Amino acid sequence: MADDWDERFGWAWDLISEDPTRRDAAHLRLDGLRVTRAAAGTRQEHEEASRRLLPDGLWIGSGPGLARLPRAVRYRLLYLDWEVRFPHEWAWHAKSWPTKKSLLRTFHQRVDELPDWIRTVLADLVLLVAARPHRLGDERYARLARVLADDRLRDGLRELGEHADEGVRLRAGYLTWVVGKRILPEPKPCQWRDYLQELGLVEEPAERSPAILPLVREGRVPTLVRCPRCAGPAEAGCPTPDDNRQVWRVTCVHCPYTAARRPEFLHGNRRDGSEVHDPVFRLPLWLQQPCASGRLWAYGPGHLDAIEQHLRARVRLADGGAYLPTYQVDLPDWMMPLDRRDELLAGIAALRATVPIATAAR
Repeated sequence: MADDWDERFGWAWDLISEDPTRRDAAHLRLDGLRVTRAAAGTRQEHEEASRRLLPDGLWIGSGPGLARLPRAVRYRLLYLDWEVRFPHEWAWHAKSWPTKKSLLRTFHQRVDELPDWIRTVLADLVLLVAARPHRLGDERYARLARVLADDRLRDGLRELGEHADEGVRLRAGYLTWVVGKRILPEPKPCQWRDYLQELGLVEEPAERSPAILPLVREGRVPTLVRCPRCAGPAEAGCPTPDDNRQVWRVTCVHCPYTAARRPEFLHGNRRDGSEVHDPVFRLPLWLQQPCASGRLWAYGPGHLDAIEQHLRARVRLADGGAYLPTYQVDLPDWMMPLDRRDELLAGIAALRATVPIATAAR
């Protein structure tokens, strides 16, 4: 049973396929396995379903050794690779920050046991992480970079140091700085801040906007949507968000249209540039337009303000660490390059001009 990894997870390689059709099929299979577990009638059925799920099954049926079970290691690396290459799909279908951190910590602590092929895969992941926006737990890749440092990794970081995107150059420079300064303690987020301070790049935003997305999802902040009757702006929200039996209402600004619904399930949106909808009524958002290689959108003026503040902060300080504008307001990857900031800010200004006067005045 401990060596049935291919039978349990052979399908999971499609999660990192470049073919979106294959990835979608793998997502459906993963979601189906989760439904199967939820419907399990006995403890044995529940455990068997968990063995076939990601990330749960990564820890079932294997001991802690890395070299002893190479198939187990391959699928643990696959889980990390999936998070690096397709972070939003990973977050939607099988997100587990503790699992990510635990896997990276295990590889770091047992680096002397690792065969060359595992070290090579981990070094490639370090380079991929340096080339993408920072995500939760990525500081552990800096720790891996220090213990994996060889000529190949240094050459890869040197190439990224000449990347067209300033964010990539800074992250590659930071990893090179960490690898070169062996006198420093184990890498941690505050050292990223120290590195940026050495370059004179740290800017503390004068004022932080509140965490807007939880307020939107609870209905405390109205969402602007397109009225299905007159195609004008309408407001959707929950008048009594603290009530156990919440009822959301949508009311048009220009016509008598109104509707109510109990939010049994909050729908998400794909990040492929297609039209974005509100999570309850599934009406198109009012504040959205194509921009650069994606779609710029916001639930309402408050969300738009938070995105603008985040983009204007060249470096954002948070929890003792300094980060380039990244996941603090859950921005997609295409919005991360700093050289797109002016285009995005112009798009935000255009969207803000369409906000109804009554809504903007609140």
